[in-house]
Amino acid sequence: ELVVAAGVSHPNIVKIVGFVEDIGNRIAWLVFPWEVNGNVREFLLSGEWEISERIKDVTSGLEHLHSCQPPIFHGDLKSLNILVNSDHRAMITDFGSSRTLRKAPFFSATASTLTLTGSTYTIRWAAPELLQDEGPCLRSDIWALGWVAYEVMTNTIPFHDIKKDAIVINRVVQGYLPPVTEDARMSLIRALCSMMVKCWSIDPEKRP
Repeated sequence: ELVVAAGVSHPNIVKIVGFVEDIGNRIAWLVFPWEVNGNVREFLLSGEWEISERIKDVTSGLEHLHSCQPPIFHGDLKSLNILVNSDHRAMITDFGSSRTLRKAPFFSATASTLTLTGSTYTIRWAAPELLQDEGPCLRSDIWALGWVAYEVMTNTIPFHDIKKDAIVINRVVQGYLPPVTEDARMSLIRALCSMMVKCWSIDPEKRP
């Protein structure tokens, strides 16, 4: 996480400001700026803010990660990992599940992938290929980006009406996703809805 966070500089990505290590207890901490506005979902609930601008910020930050050399796969993109700074801009944080992906245009995980610390994904935001143990790729982040848009537009997590992760996994793998046109709030933002549905393409190569 330290390697990834320290090597990235972008207005929509939280910048690491320090590193503390307790050698005796074999514990280390990364130090990031305190963002008083909290995560993006909390922020949007606090007032009449423009949803599309926050999603645009996240998209910009993610695009930067994917354009790095080698490209960086975030691996755990969700609203809890997107903070809002004092200028009201959204910033991606938490690189504990990140990887730098090398070789192959599809950026599949291979022996040349540098794996960092942390879990590989959070199930409700995970792309079908991850749930089927096919390995991460940059387009897995795009799938999660679609769910971030869903979160901020509906103020609910993915599959909020389902308690068991096993059922969530089955729905994702089978392609049973929420019909966005049935939600009044989302139907008013057609461009975002269209983008979100494209992000949820089962075939990774068909995602934006």
